[in-house]
Amino acid sequence: MQITKVYAVIGGWDYEGEDFKSLRLFDCFSTADAYVKQLADVEGYDYALLDTREVCMESALACAA
Repeated sequence: MQITKVYAVIGGWDYEGEDFKSLRLFDCFSTADAYVKQLADVEGYDYALLDTREVCMESALACAA
């Protein structure tokens, strides 16, 4: 089984929680980190969370075949 690491980033507001519309997945840490800064500085979110997740690529490849 091939496991791939992705970076999940989501923005949110204090007292309201995370905004699912802002959720993005990245395969590059520097791009994910830039999106974190964009959410907080440009998009107006109170905070942004970055978390590392694992994705099983075999199931994705089986669906594409």
